[in-house]
Amino acid sequence: MYSLLIKNAKLIDGISDTPQAMDIAVQGNEIANIAPSIPTAAETVIDAAGKILAPGFIDLQNHSDSYWQIFDNPSLEGMVSQGYTTLIVGNCGASLAPLLNRDSLLAMQKWHTLEAVNVNWQTFGEFLNALGRQKLACNVGSMVGYSTLRRGLVGDQIRSLESEELESLKKILSDSLKAGAFGLSSGLSYSHEIIISELELFQLAKIIKDHNALFSVHLRSEGRDVVEAADEVLDIAANTGVNLKISHLKVRGEENWPRFPELLEKIETAYHRGINIHFDAYPYDTVWQVLYSYLPKWAIEGGRSAMLRHFADPVQKNKILTYLNNSGVKFPSVMVASTTNKLNFAGKTIGQIAKNLETSSEQAVIHIVQNGGSEVMVFEKNLNSDQVTQLVMHPLSFIGTDGAGFSLNEKSRLVHPRCFGSATKFLRQMISGGGLSLGQAIKKLTSGPAKKIGLEKRGEIKVGNFADLVIFDKSTVGDKATYENPYQFSSGIEYVFVNGQEVFGGQPTGKLPGYVLRKN
Repeated sequence: MYSLLIKNAKLIDGISDTPQAMDIAVQGNEIANIAPSIPTAAETVIDAAGKILAPGFIDLQNHSDSYWQIFDNPSLEGMVSQGYTTLIVGNCGASLAPLLNRDSLLAMQKWHTLEAVNVNWQTFGEFLNALGRQKLACNVGSMVGYSTLRRGLVGDQIRSLESEELESLKKILSDSLKAGAFGLSSGLSYSHEIIISELELFQLAKIIKDHNALFSVHLRSEGRDVVEAADEVLDIAANTGVNLKISHLKVRGEENWPRFPELLEKIETAYHRGINIHFDAYPYDTVWQVLYSYLPKWAIEGGRSAMLRHFADPVQKNKILTYLNNSGVKFPSVMVASTTNKLNFAGKTIGQIAKNLETSSEQAVIHIVQNGGSEVMVFEKNLNSDQVTQLVMHPLSFIGTDGAGFSLNEKSRLVHPRCFGSATKFLRQMISGGGLSLGQAIKKLTSGPAKKIGLEKRGEIKVGNFADLVIFDKSTVGDKATYENPYQFSSGIEYVFVNGQEVFGGQPTGKLPGYVLRKN
C-alpha cells in the first residue's frame, strides 16, 4: 500500500513541455510509481482531475534566514502557500554561518534586529547541524555570505584584506563548502562589500569553481553603472569558469532603463561564449530594500558608526543631501515598509513623513536612517514593467522571490508581496498569454534551478525522486498579495507536499517535514 496516491493529474514533470494524464504514487518520502492508471490502494488518495501536478518549486534567492523566519516561523507559510518546497538561503552576502566573531552576524541587521538573538554554532557545519534539529516546512540549503566572512575577519573596517587575512578567508570558505554550503554569495552594493576588489573576488571564485559550487552575486550597481557591474562578474566567470548566478537582475531608475538592452546583450554574449551564467528575477516592478543603501557609497563605507559621524558633520551632511537631491530617486513616493520600534513610520511615504517633520524628503531620509537603524526597509517603484517581463521570460532566468517565508500572523511590518506571490503571479502571467508555455514556466521554477545549484532528486517528477509536489488549478492560480496588504495566500494552490507529507492544503497543515540540504 502506498502512503499517497494522486490520480488523474495533468502531470508536468519539470522537464517535458506537454502535460500528461498520469497517476503518481508516493511511498514515504519518494515517488514510487508513475503510470496512466495505478489501481493500488493508498493511505491517502487525492483525485486531481483537471488539475496540474508539478514538482515543488525551488527558490535560489531566499532570505528566510536573514529575516530569521526559519526560527521564528518554521512553517514558512508565505513560501509553501505559493508552491515552494525548497529554499536556498544565505544570499546577498549575508549568511548565518560561519561566525568568526560577534561582528559576523552584523551583516544580518539590515533585515532583522539582532536583539535577543542567540546562536549555538560557529562553523558552517555546526550551523547545518543546528538547523537540522530545527523542524521546517521546506527543505533548506544555504550559501556562505561574503560579508559575513569578511566582517568576521575585519569587523567594520572597510579596507583591502592583508595577505594573511585573505588566506584565512579562503580556508574558511573552503571548509564551509566541504561542510555542505552550496556556494558563496556576495552583496557588492552593501557597505561592507563596496570596496572589495575584483582580484579578491577572482581568488575566491577559483575556490568555488574547485568545489563545483555556485557564485551568486548581487551586482555592485543596478542603476547607472549596471552594465559595468555585470562586466565585472562576467569577467571573473570567464577567467575562472565558475558557475555564476546574478541575483535579482534588474535596471533601476527610469534614467537608466535605456541600458537594459546592452545589459542583456552582454549576458547573452557571455553565455554563447561558454560562460556558465544565469540570473534570477521576480515579476514585480517595485523594489524592497534597506533605506541606507540610497546614500552615497562614501557615506556608508565604514558601517553605521562612520555614517553617523557624517550626519553629525554639517559639511558632510550637506554633501549627502546634495547627492540625494541629484540621485533621480523620487523620494516623496518611496514608502517605508518597516522600521525599528523607535519609529512608527511603516506604511507612510517619505513625502508624508517629511511633511509631518516640516522638512524636505531628503532631510527625512537622513532622519529616518539616523533614528531608525540599519534595518529600515522601503518600497520604491523604479523598474520598467516591460523589462521585468522580459527578464522573467528570458531563457537564462529563474524565478526567485528575494523574499522570506512570513506567517499570516506576522503583520507587524509590511513585507514585499513577492514573499507570498512570486511564483503564482509569474504562472498567472504566463497562463494569461505571457509568452511561455506552462511547461517552460514550470521548468524555471523547478528543474532549472535544481540543475543550476546541483540539487539531486529534486526539481523533476520521476520514480526515485523526493516527493516534493504541487497541485494547482490552472484556471484560478494567481497572487493576491499587495503592498498595502501582503499577508494573503495565493489562489489556486490546492496541495503542496514536501518529502511526501502535505504541508499546505488551502491552509498550512502544521507539518514540518523539510530536510536540511548539503551540497555533495
